[in-house]
Amino acid sequence: MRALLMMVGFPDLPLLSLILVLTMIVLGALMFGWIADLLLNASAFGTGLNAGIILIGAFCGAWLWNRYGVHTPFDPDAMRAGVATASGLLLLLVLAITKR
Repeated sequence: MRALLMMVGFPDLPLLSLILVLTMIVLGALMFGWIADLLLNASAFGTGLNAGIILIGAFCGAWLWNRYGVHTPFDPDAMRAGVATASGLLLLLVLAITKR
């Protein structure tokens, strides 16, 4: 589990901090899933499935950015967070379009 978290870009955290960070990520994904459910109406998958799709897309995007990342003048952690959020929402949007 530690190697998987390090691969995505998490720092080496104590267990309590790791639980707190993961809880914040899940709650954020649920929030994005709920907002996407409101915006997409009939094309959405439901709040829980939207959140799962967003988490899968964010994980894949963060992993790919960490593996093939381009050096930018911006903060690397902020770029990784932005790429993860954008890739999660992009995956949800692509799946919603293909669902129609």
